[in-house]
Amino acid sequence: MPTAPVPPGQARRRQFDRVPIRMSAEVRAGDQTFTASTRDLSEGGAGLEPERPLGEGSEVTLGLFLVVDDVEEERMPPLWVKARVAWTGEADDGRHIAGVRFEVITDAQKRWLRQVLGHLTPGPEII
Repeated sequence: MPTAPVPPGQARRRQFDRVPIRMSAEVRAGDQTFTASTRDLSEGGAGLEPERPLGEGSEVTLGLFLVVDDVEEERMPPLWVKARVAWTGEADDGRHIAGVRFEVITDAQKRWLRQVLGHLTPGPEII
């Protein structure tokens, strides 16, 4: 998978390393709800491939779902977190891409992220 373009200086400002991982996601932006998948994930944010374009600077509610073999993992409830769209763009193949920064994140949400990032191996089978 080609790497998403990162705006100049963006990589230097990241506090957390992003791990390439594909997860199912639900995006709630205003009165719209649609699906996305993650490109990468960290304790501070995520790279997304949303089915619709997102507005740079807009606030979204993001639901992250662990799905294994096309079935939602019951032992790992989804993570719901408020995020702000840091950048948007378009991949070479025309897909929408965006980077979001988690706005307010609780200790429990951080534990969820650490568990996913610490125990999953990124790969095409996780979608």
